[in-house]
Amino acid sequence: KKKKKKKKEEEEQEITNRHNAAGINTGEKRVKPNKRHTVTNEEKKRKEFERRGSSITHRSCAVLMGGISISALMGRNESRLVADYGRRSFTSSSSSSSDSDVGSKVVEQYDSEQTRQFYKTVMGGGGNDIHFGVFKSADEGVREAAANTTELMLDLMQWIKPVVPNAAQVLDLGSGHGGATHTMVQRFGTQNLCFNIGSEQNDMNLKTCAKLGIEGNVSCHRGDFNLGLPEEWSDRFDYVYSCEVLCHAADKPALLAEIRRVLKPGGVLVFSDIMGADGVSEEVLRPFTDRNTTTVMGRPSEYRYQLKEAALREVCYVDMSPNLEEFFGLMLKQVEDNYDNLLKEGLTDEYLQNWINSLSDRVNVQAEHNAFAWGVFGAVNDA
Repeated sequence: KKKKKKKKEEEEQEITNRHNAAGINTGEKRVKPNKRHTVTNEEKKRKEFERRGSSITHRSCAVLMGGISISALMGRNESRLVADYGRRSFTSSSSSSSDSDVGSKVVEQYDSEQTRQFYKTVMGGGGNDIHFGVFKSADEGVREAAANTTELMLDLMQWIKPVVPNAAQVLDLGSGHGGATHTMVQRFGTQNLCFNIGSEQNDMNLKTCAKLGIEGNVSCHRGDFNLGLPEEWSDRFDYVYSCEVLCHAADKPALLAEIRRVLKPGGVLVFSDIMGADGVSEEVLRPFTDRNTTTVMGRPSEYRYQLKEAALREVCYVDMSPNLEEFFGLMLKQVEDNYDNLLKEGLTDEYLQNWINSLSDRVNVQAEHNAFAWGVFGAVNDA
């Protein structure tokens, strides 16, 4: 008992030391770092791993999944932070845009010919996986890293509930260009319904499906999830998959409730999102929110709380935040390296310069404050 107590005290002290170093206020009394604590070789390796912006590889995820301990990756302080941040307003404020306005702004941000090309180049490296990426090796660029994220999320789907080939019904919520659906169908033979607000993105998605020979497995439904999901979809899907989309939800608890409604009993939700780190103010996150249709940035602890409120049992959370600084930096490089070509595509100097300034700010904010969080949640509908 004494050993367990001592170990717990050391773990709590280590958490406090990290918060003090990061300038994060958890609402608890700040204490001076414990100078008697000796840094072990394992801790040195972990800190070096995080410093280099390395990430959780597929192999290490498999080990952690087998031990049912992925949630440990987000830090033991999460449970304490839920009380402070989990019940914070998780919806747009009264001064924010209406739900329909959010949807129209998302279309404006992502679905014009010019902006589609911008995101495909800068985030996707020319591919259809247009989201943040996990680095498995030092020589990978945005395209490889973004594809790694898709593979990791599919691995998580398969781990939580093995996919029945050629039978599983999947809702790809906010499917964009369809990159995840293309990979998923080719890997598992799933039947995918892509729900997405951008009509041009949907057309591109279906054209790619035809080229890949998977058009029989994929359909698209144009809609705005801020206005709810179709009533006839109740208990329809074995899986709901969503990659970095919930940040555009004006009312996240309402959307999570809708997701639970359309999941079959025993159905699985796997989603990733870009978030603010617990304890970081909205002002620090301004370089992101100023450039994105985001009413309120979520927090890891908020999502954990709201999953529970929506009667979705959290199975795991994979924290991929250490990849963000490097990915922000590579996005900045993509803009600079492709500047002239992006101008030819119809983007303006003002648009590109704004992005250069914003991404430069993001790199600095993440390096100095670890202000952004990014990860994948897995949850089950036990109803």
